Amino acid sequence: MQHKLEILKTKINSGQFPDDYPHFGGANLIITDSPNRNYHDGDIVVYSMHATALSWLVFELKEIYNNEIDYINKYDFYPYIGALINNTLKRQEPLFETMLLVVEEIESEWGVN
Repeated sequence: MQHKLEILKTKINSGQFPDDYPHFGGANLIITDSPNRNYHDGDIVVYSMHATALSWLVFELKEIYNNEIDYINKYDFYPYIGALINNTLKRQEPLFETMLLVVEEIESEWGVN
């Protein structure tokens, strides 16, 4: 897992993430660039012009932490990522720094095998 996280950080630092990628929606987290996106009470909504890159990041973390995420704790994992993203967006952090911060915080909070 540590190796996969380092590869992910390298991809982020070098800008190796897609320009076109499906937006993330599930487990009480929605990432979108559409102000008209529907959501439910209790959802964490990340509204950003960088929704594609941020969604890609969530899907990458989903793959890396696949063995740790289950049908119950996914409702902690994904909203936690959304809250981290929203906090950095409020501080107007650059995209690369936002993405790296999320990876580091998830690594710290969810551990590394």
